[in-house]
Amino acid sequence: MVIRALAAIAVAVSIVALTVWASVGVRPAEAIPAFARQYDMQCNACHTRPPRLNRFGEQFHMMGFQIPSASRPQGIVGSIKEDGPAKTLIDSLAFRIVGGLFEYSESPRETEVKFEPPHEIELFIARPITPDLSLYVELEYEPKAVKFSRDRGYFETEHEFGLGKEAFFMLNMGRLLGALGAPTMEMGGQTMVGRHGGFTMHGPMLMAGKIDPNTNFSYATNRQMLDATELEIEKEPGEERGEVHRLPVVPYAFASKFFGLFKNRNEREPQLVTDQVMYNTTGAPGADFHAMINDVVLAQVGFLSENEGFNAYGALRYDLLDRRELTFNVSALLNWGFGVVRSPDPEEHERPGGTRLDRLRYGIAANLKWKALDVYGAFIVDHLYGLPGELRSDFDVSAAGLTLEVDYLIHEQVMLSGRVDQLWAGGLKDQKMDATVVSFQAKYYPWQNIAFFVRDSVNLRKFHGDNPLRSWKNQLFVGIDWDF
Repeated sequence: MVIRALAAIAVAVSIVALTVWASVGVRPAEAIPAFARQYDMQCNACHTRPPRLNRFGEQFHMMGFQIPSASRPQGIVGSIKEDGPAKTLIDSLAFRIVGGLFEYSESPRETEVKFEPPHEIELFIARPITPDLSLYVELEYEPKAVKFSRDRGYFETEHEFGLGKEAFFMLNMGRLLGALGAPTMEMGGQTMVGRHGGFTMHGPMLMAGKIDPNTNFSYATNRQMLDATELEIEKEPGEERGEVHRLPVVPYAFASKFFGLFKNRNEREPQLVTDQVMYNTTGAPGADFHAMINDVVLAQVGFLSENEGFNAYGALRYDLLDRRELTFNVSALLNWGFGVVRSPDPEEHERPGGTRLDRLRYGIAANLKWKALDVYGAFIVDHLYGLPGELRSDFDVSAAGLTLEVDYLIHEQVMLSGRVDQLWAGGLKDQKMDATVVSFQAKYYPWQNIAFFVRDSVNLRKFHGDNPLRSWKNQLFVGIDWDF
């Protein structure tokens, strides 16, 4: 009840604020989230439109949410002295409401039309603590969270509140390298490695906690205009538990891609073919090191906890073009997972077996930005290793995915997006199916940080009612994405 009350109060305050902004004619630039308030900038200084980052926004994130020339030498202490504790606190908070308001889903068996509230309400705490240290924490409330039940079913809870996808600190280690003898230079109290006019390195930056490292990749899975749709559960009347009815539409390049795998043995939780995993997780405990060398090459290494194992990764991004309104970069990824997933039992495929599998992931991505046009895509391949001999004739150990998205800001307040997702699935041969989905979306921004959207996803493959990947033909959503 307390959580419901807090959510209701937050929504009510937001509606009142929006009414006030509209009535007094305040310009969109004044309705801005935490980092923009801290640096007195507009949201569009960092975003093409939220959540996509422009070139400046990518550098801002890479530098630990800091602008060296504008940072306070005393960090949060200086902010409290100059602005007072109340303003410092308010400027450290941001709020987001996202999800569908209306859904239309069509399949040969049935057509669903329903109204429902947004599926995520998020509170962010984001603040530079010192010029070299920043904090980022996300708290999340889900009105209809879906969690796995040990007795091989799923259930929908009324609500769930807790730590969100990301909660980490970011530390600039330039000062440490300087203490070890590396040449350094100071900018706004932040230490950078190198010399003016010569070799320079932003960082290395340490990001540790519950992290999503792929923001630095040419295709940032956590910063796309078309959000993942919801996992749909089919339940009998009066029952809490149910079976998976429809898998979410996600960028298939970064999905798990395999049918029949399990996350763990004791809980018996399956790994869905559309789960975002490895380097492309939506958030997992780990540590990431990244550095930008000579403003051209971004190098990144790190490790993440995953299920019963962990994975290590390395990525490189090369910025080929950076001229005024034209930027182009390409990225390469190599990711090895050590015992990160369970194979099915050779005798009974509906339960996890005793073997933990390794996973190799590798691929490329590219991103082109030109004025109001943003094009990005990725091709990612996955291989499994260590499969029991009894399963080899029943299981494909290789899979691949391709995702291509185009966003075009046709007007200051209108963003059009289109995405193609292709999955060449692996896993149990009697379960696996490939998938091809095309999605279109129009977003209207009455303010920079508030958007209403209409989205339509179309399954281009043959309908299969017994397979949740293709148990639909068309999904239409009307929703809201509100950051403040």
